[in-house]
Amino acid sequence: MTSIGRLGLLLMMRFVALFGLGLMTVEADESIDGGKIFQTSCLACHSGALLEAPKVEALKLYPPERIVTSLESGLMSTAGMALSRSEKTAVAEYLTGKKVTKAGNSVSTYTCKSTEIATPSTVSNLAWNGWGGQSDNSRHQQDAAWITADNVSDLKLKWTFAFPDATRVRAQPTVTDNMVYIGSQAGIIYALDANTGCVHWEYQAKAEVRGAIFVQNDLLLFGDLEGNAYAINAISGKLLWRTKVHQSPLAVVTGSVIADASKVYVPVSSLEIIPAARPDYECCSFRGAVVAIDIQSGEKVWTTYTVDEPKATYKTSVGTQQHGPSGAPVWSGPTLDLERNLLYATTGQNYSSPATGTSDAVLALDLESGEIKWVTQVTKGDAWNGACSRNTPNCPKEDGPDYDIGASAILSKQKNGKQLLIVGQKSGMVYALDPDAQGKVVWKKRVGSGGTMGGVHWGMSTSTEKVFVGVSDLPTNNAYNIGDAHPGIHSLDLKTGEFVWRKTLPNVCPKERKFLCFPGISAAVSSSADLVYAGSLDGMFRIFSASNGDILWEYNTTQAVIGNNGVKGYGGSIEADGPVIANKSVYLTSGYDKWGEAPGNLLMVFSIGGQ
Repeated sequence: MTSIGRLGLLLMMRFVALFGLGLMTVEADESIDGGKIFQTSCLACHSGALLEAPKVEALKLYPPERIVTSLESGLMSTAGMALSRSEKTAVAEYLTGKKVTKAGNSVSTYTCKSTEIATPSTVSNLAWNGWGGQSDNSRHQQDAAWITADNVSDLKLKWTFAFPDATRVRAQPTVTDNMVYIGSQAGIIYALDANTGCVHWEYQAKAEVRGAIFVQNDLLLFGDLEGNAYAINAISGKLLWRTKVHQSPLAVVTGSVIADASKVYVPVSSLEIIPAARPDYECCSFRGAVVAIDIQSGEKVWTTYTVDEPKATYKTSVGTQQHGPSGAPVWSGPTLDLERNLLYATTGQNYSSPATGTSDAVLALDLESGEIKWVTQVTKGDAWNGACSRNTPNCPKEDGPDYDIGASAILSKQKNGKQLLIVGQKSGMVYALDPDAQGKVVWKKRVGSGGTMGGVHWGMSTSTEKVFVGVSDLPTNNAYNIGDAHPGIHSLDLKTGEFVWRKTLPNVCPKERKFLCFPGISAAVSSSADLVYAGSLDGMFRIFSASNGDILWEYNTTQAVIGNNGVKGYGGSIEADGPVIANKSVYLTSGYDKWGEAPGNLLMVFSIGGQ
């Protein structure tokens, strides 16, 4: 199949799934054995052979409509190409034990009553905005004096919100003094009351929202898993604009957007590493990008690609045409540097040969034009896609380590005012770059052995003196890993990169377990003046002493609760999003259904005494 033909097919599949065939029209064919299809075509991967695939126990928790959608236009669309609509429906109903009907995700079972709680008329006191709390992405709240080492033992659960029909919570909350804004697996944006969790309003996006929402000019700015960027009114939830940010049908927005007064900056990644595993797939055409959009009109101002336009290169052993360069996606949220008029974006690996100088790198982009001012690459020769783990012909010649940078860069500031750009990588390395010297490496430090899920996976935190690093080091078959694993939390001196302290976490996993359980920290870390906050893959949420790493408080989120919205909730693995420290409370999401991890659907809010 030609590239144009494949592109057309993918576009058609997405169009049909979204617009052409409503789920209401689907009737299961009783003659089709969904169990047999699943056993033959799906079970091997979902029983553990493919680490990133949700386990069967997690799939059973899905709404059946989501499985059909995933097989038609989502993460499993390439696997679903061989199945008819009736066969997909039969598989979904076999797994869930429920009939496929028209999906209805809205569940405002705890709507705020205007007589009791009025919707605010404006956005006030942005206590934590976007991914990093501020535009520097430091994930640090220096003024959170209400919680200290002396009273942290009194931290208790205040309220919970259980996302309906969800098996993961991948969107971190943004918090004002009276509101909490958060996206969801179903693509619903919720405006929750900060004190009670009741729902002020909802907005339905086109697809799952994974990033944190950024608030600017009373607008909520975010992206979705179909490559759309949005601006909606923070008070009413009314859509101002929606813009498609990339021409690839496999483009997604997984990182959090960020904005200045005039533009919103959108990171673009893609799912092309998944169909690349197919021997007949012409790999690869996606180019990572950052897109600047006018904050009022929704018009694109500039687009900067991370690699040149791909061209035909060679044919694989089975005769499939390859293209390159490709990839270098931007998985994480960019970092604003208004003083230098720069935007910093971190990139992932190339998808196909040849590997470029912009993969696994930090790119500094001009805010006005998008021009790349400098590049600092931390790992060379990293070209990798899903074919490499499946031993199929589309694996690039480099068969790289898959050491993409999934964490946002941090623009840190020392006590003396000197700034450093701090970058963590899945390789287990942390780097400090000089933003005044074209990204020159000032120091580097190995904190873990590295791995497919880190090393450093989703984010760190910095104060004016220290860097706080969560390390996953989940054992995976990655021949590039170096040294001993150090799953846990580590503190580095911000100026020198030397260790201040290290804390390897205990294994508290039960002997009998259905899902992956491991003490490593994949999720982003947050900090305040004398505390460090981190959730781990085993579902434990801990608060540490910033001075020596002692565990001061811990809470097991893997438990069943009824959310304040009346929905059954359960915690699970804490995978990507980190704790949010705001409004005399700590906000944490729990539950992730990929990589064999424990699913869950909770937003949990803690405060001193639960008040």
